[in-house]
Amino acid sequence: MDFPDIHAPGTTIQRRVISLNRDWVFQQGNDPAFEPRLVQRLPTNVHLDLMHHGIISDPFVGQNEEDCQRVGMVPWVYRLSFLSPHVSTEKVVLAFDGLDTFATVTLNKKQILKTENMFIPERVDVTRLLVCKGQNTLEIEFASAFLTGKRLLERYPDHHWGCWNGDPSRLAVRKAQYHYVNQA
Repeated sequence: MDFPDIHAPGTTIQRRVISLNRDWVFQQGNDPAFEPRLVQRLPTNVHLDLMHHGIISDPFVGQNEEDCQRVGMVPWVYRLSFLSPHVSTEKVVLAFDGLDTFATVTLNKKQILKTENMFIPERVDVTRLLVCKGQNTLEIEFASAFLTGKRLLERYPDHHWGCWNGDPSRLAVRKAQYHYVNQA
């Protein structure tokens, strides 16, 4: 059987991109009393979403950041229910660019991805897990990077982390360093 040369000039591969940037809800992962709330826009972070709903004040104003420290100590869950336009003959790949560090992603209650590094974009083939022309639920649970970093320090007590400023647990975590407060 002859296959077309996909690298030949003028050859294109048909693909369809469907944005899943609408209708997400978020909630605190370990507090059933925290009702799911609508995410205003994507990309986002939990602080922006909490500010939008009036739950926290802007952490960049005055001393508000001290009151917001608890936000980074708990897990947060983002959830999207969507109808799939996909038909059984199409391949479907979900793209995740910049999940903030320790995230577990499920589709229809099946784990499809676990991340430990916010700098690595991820692609997951979900063709067999997607309900064709039906309702699907995508869920992303973000664990506390701060607490996970602390556990990593405890797991490797003989490692010399070489931290001269701030919290040394940040050195064990692959995430933006500006998310950490200098407590030295």
